Amino acid sequence: MVAAISAQHPDANTELIKGGSGNFIVIADGKELWHKRQMGDEFPENAVILEKLAGM
Repeated sequence: MVAAISAQHPDANTELIKGGSGNFIVIADGKELWHKRQMGDEFPENAVILEKLAGM
C-alpha cells in the first residue's frame, strides 16, 4: 500500500505503523479513509485508497 501511494503521490509523506490488534487504518490529512474494523474487517484494494486520495 505504501509503495502504491508513493508511486502515485510522490510528494506524500507515508508511514507504516505496525500494530498487533489486527486493525488497518488509512489516514490522510487527518481524515480517516479506511478503518478495517468498521469496513467489515476487510483490507482495501490499493485502487480504492488511491481513488479516495485523488478525491481529496
